[in-house]
Amino acid sequence: MEIGLSGGPDKNRVYGLSNTTADNLRTARSVSTVGSSQYKEFVALQQCTAHLTERYDHLSVEYTQLKVSHAQQRAESAQQKGTYEQLHEVVMNMAA
Repeated sequence: MEIGLSGGPDKNRVYGLSNTTADNLRTARSVSTVGSSQYKEFVALQQCTAHLTERYDHLSVEYTQLKVSHAQQRAESAQQKGTYEQLHEVVMNMAA
């Protein structure tokens, strides 16, 4: 078996193998390359999914904290309104 020199006209040619064996080598190489490419895409998608899941979890926690904060502010506002109404009533009774 001989392999052509990388700089010559027989570059990437293999001699001494049957056509079937050479075809199988080319097919095996391309399947390996495709599989490797698909695996890289799969890993990239896994990483992207993990990042998006992490971001979703972070935003979910922030949203819950904001809801609690908003509910507390509404409760304080209602309490202040009640206090204002009581004070207003006392002032109106004093003026009468």
